[in-house]
Amino acid sequence: MKVQVAGSEIFVGQGGVDWASGRDTLVLQHGAGMDRTVWVLLARYFARHGFNVVCADLPAHGGSTGEALTSIESQAAFLWQLLDVLQADHGLPAGPAILGGHSMGALIAVEAAGQQPARTAQLLLFGSGYPMPVAQPLLDAAAANEQTAIDMIAIYSHCLKSQLGHNAIAGISVQNSAMALLERCPPGVLHADLSACNAYEGVDKAAAAFGEGKTTLIVGDEDRMTPMKMSRNLAGQLGGQLVVLKDCGHMVMSEQPEQTLQAVRNALL
Repeated sequence: MKVQVAGSEIFVGQGGVDWASGRDTLVLQHGAGMDRTVWVLLARYFARHGFNVVCADLPAHGGSTGEALTSIESQAAFLWQLLDVLQADHGLPAGPAILGGHSMGALIAVEAAGQQPARTAQLLLFGSGYPMPVAQPLLDAAAANEQTAIDMIAIYSHCLKSQLGHNAIAGISVQNSAMALLERCPPGVLHADLSACNAYEGVDKAAAAFGEGKTTLIVGDEDRMTPMKMSRNLAGQLGGQLVVLKDCGHMVMSEQPEQTLQAVRNALL
C-alpha cells in the first residue's frame, strides 16, 4: 500500500497478509541505499505466523517519494510518524511494536526505541554494530555517485563463499542481487544514508531509555562492514543476545536466509 506521511508518499509492505487485531506488530526497516525487498522471506513468513508486518521504504527509497532523511534521529522520528498514520488511518492495531532493522535500519530501530520506549516491545538487529563508521573513500565515492561505492559495499558486505556464488538456490548470486538493488538508488541517497550512519552517536542515550534484555542481534561471522567487535559492543550496551551466523557476511538475510529465519523464530516464537 501507499500512504501519505509528512508530505511523502510511502510504500508499505505487509508481507502479503492484511493486518488484524490480536496480533503483535513486527516492523522491519531496511538499510542504506536499499528498500523493503530485503525482507521478502521474513515478511512473508511472519505475516503468516501471527504477526502484523510493516516493511516500509524510507523517503526516496524503493517505491517511496520525498527527500532522503539525513540523520538516524530523523529517520527514527519518521518511523513513529509512519506508525501513527498506519494506526490512525489504515487499520494497523495500536500497541507496542517489535522493531527490526538491518545495518542503518538497526540504528534506526535502536534510536526509535530510545525515542519511544513505551511503544517498543523488543529489538531485532541484523548486521549491526556500534559505532558504525564509514570509510572516507566510500563516503567520497557515494557523494560523487560513482559505481565504485556500490562495488566497495558489495565486496565488504559479503563473505568469500557468497562472492564465489555459493547459494542454496542454483543460479542466484546474492552479491550481484545486492549490487542491482543499490544501483536503483537515486543519486545522493546512498551518501545521505552512509553519512547518517557515520555521524550517529546516540546509542548510549537510547539504550538508557529502552533498557536491557529485550534485544537480539543477528550477525555474520565474516561481516567486514560491521565487524564483530562493534557487534559485541552494541550487544553489551543493550544487554542483548548476540547470534552469530556461520559462513555469512553483512547481508545476513540473503547470504544465510534459513539461519536468519531460525534465529528470528527463536527470538519471537
